[in-house]
Amino acid sequence: MTDSGGHEQGEMDFIPDDFPSAPGPALILLLGAVVVGILTGLVGTAFLLLLRKGDALRGVLTDSLHAWPPFFGWLAISILVAAAVSAAAWMVEKFAPTASGSGVPYVEKILRGGGQPRHAWVLPVKFLGGWLALSAGLVLGREGPLVQIGAVIGEKVGRQFPGLRGAWKSLMAAGAGAGLATAFNAPVGGTIFVLEEVFRKVTPLTFILTATAASVSVCLQRAVFHMPQDYAVPVIPEAPPQAVWLFFLFGLAIGILGVLYNRLLLAFLAAGAKWKTIPVPVRAAAIGFLMGSFAWFAPKWIGGGDDITQSILASRSEVWLLLGIASLRFFLGPLSYSAGTPGGLFAPIIALGAIVGAATGSLNHALLPALVPAPLAFAVAGMAAFFTATIRAPLTGIVICLEMTGCYSLFFPMLATCLGACLIPTLLKNAPIYDALAARDARRS
Repeated sequence: MTDSGGHEQGEMDFIPDDFPSAPGPALILLLGAVVVGILTGLVGTAFLLLLRKGDALRGVLTDSLHAWPPFFGWLAISILVAAAVSAAAWMVEKFAPTASGSGVPYVEKILRGGGQPRHAWVLPVKFLGGWLALSAGLVLGREGPLVQIGAVIGEKVGRQFPGLRGAWKSLMAAGAGAGLATAFNAPVGGTIFVLEEVFRKVTPLTFILTATAASVSVCLQRAVFHMPQDYAVPVIPEAPPQAVWLFFLFGLAIGILGVLYNRLLLAFLAAGAKWKTIPVPVRAAAIGFLMGSFAWFAPKWIGGGDDITQSILASRSEVWLLLGIASLRFFLGPLSYSAGTPGGLFAPIIALGAIVGAATGSLNHALLPALVPAPLAFAVAGMAAFFTATIRAPLTGIVICLEMTGCYSLFFPMLATCLGACLIPTLLKNAPIYDALAARDARRS
């Protein structure tokens, strides 16, 4: 029996736990993972490089329009951003509805369940639509497009081995991990993401294939394209062990913020669903117009947040001013996600964690300088904690943030912070955001 795409349905639920003992299938799967890593690394790095140019183009365009009369300059950039966001949403609605948002809940649904993926137009829509949406300045993350792009590549490569049962699904998981690894230059984080978040179990097959694909993609990214770790961070002294309770309390506060963020995101999505009479591209254009206004009046307040995070970690920003930016981005992130374009959640929440953490660290340093000699330790811990509070994947959050910053001496404070950040949502029975999004999609289908 075949599905509408001509794929055999008898293989759809099968992902073995153990790595093949026979050398033939084992070698095929390993080579398949290498190919997935190479392709994901190439496509993902191209996406990241083009995204840099898109961000720069938005900045150049905004600066050039400031030579116009103020009203016409503001109107022009707002219309251009609205058009880009609307085009991205239209592409999703017209060609690949499963490419909306981060795509992670859809990837998890396919890998955990028995459905067949609908990937016909996902890769080009995710690539081009994601580039348009993120370059336009929506408060979204780059990992959403790359995780789903990697998953599509893995599935397509796996289909080349029809005689090897479960190959497409196993390599699809490996591709998802390679996509996240490419997004953040974090091979270990990409591997743990698949084990902790996607499957929520560790098996030899999944670990070997995902680690292979993630390692190959990041090796390509670093060796060929010379892309360094995401953030340049000064040396941060190790936090005193007796300060661990401060990090735990900080994590509890982040846990509350994470619950509020998840609820706000779902509320914006629910509000958008009530306006069914208004076409999705029109609703997206309205959100884009608002983001265009911010591009005109406060260009540094929008986008994924990497520049904000780097500014915080380099101690080049006034933290209390950035708290105001964080308050605004707390709403702009969920609003951007409700536009229906491709785009992820990781980068914006990591930026929020860095800002809130830097402010908390500055306050604790002023009150308890002996316990908090380095306020930036809270910024790094806050990055992982906000990730944990919303996604509920603490090991992934810790490892990704360690790989992005190189602050490996902060592992213990980050663990204490993430413990608090995970405890509060768990006690409040607030579902992890990907589970909540998947449940919402199931109710709508």
